[in-house]
Amino acid sequence: MEKNFSGNHQRMIDAKWRVSLPPEFRKRGEGDDRCVLGRVPGSPCLGLWRTGSFQATYQRLQDKVRESGANQNLLRWFSGNGYEVKPDTQGRILVPEPLRNVLAVDPEDPDARVFVAGVGQRIELWNAELWERNVGGAEAYTDASSFDAEVGSEWL
Repeated sequence: MEKNFSGNHQRMIDAKWRVSLPPEFRKRGEGDDRCVLGRVPGSPCLGLWRTGSFQATYQRLQDKVRESGANQNLLRWFSGNGYEVKPDTQGRILVPEPLRNVLAVDPEDPDARVFVAGVGQRIELWNAELWERNVGGAEAYTDASSFDAEVGSEWL
């Protein structure tokens, strides 16, 4: 069984659209280090899944579509926006051209950064400003009232 990813990091993105994965996110799976980089349904970010996790996520989506009678286009969109990538020897992944607009960064800018966050079975790559706006900084859920409004404290 693959380990879950957690933690977050700001990372540089180079002019060739390569992002270096933090050391904590490398070699988490067993054996094969091929991954799938794709769109995350309902989020303005990219997801990086180990190949097996991507297939399992697709299967869960497929089951939900069948159960609900939802449109098959969600499955087409999810798999059609997934690209196999493999980290190089320095732990960098290349963002394929069709996915680059999601990050909305200029890799020619020497300060171009993306936010890389471990979210369970996947790693997410975000435009750093969007992360702050949508998810929030380190203090986002420290106020009990905002936390309770989201999920409630009874699960703790």
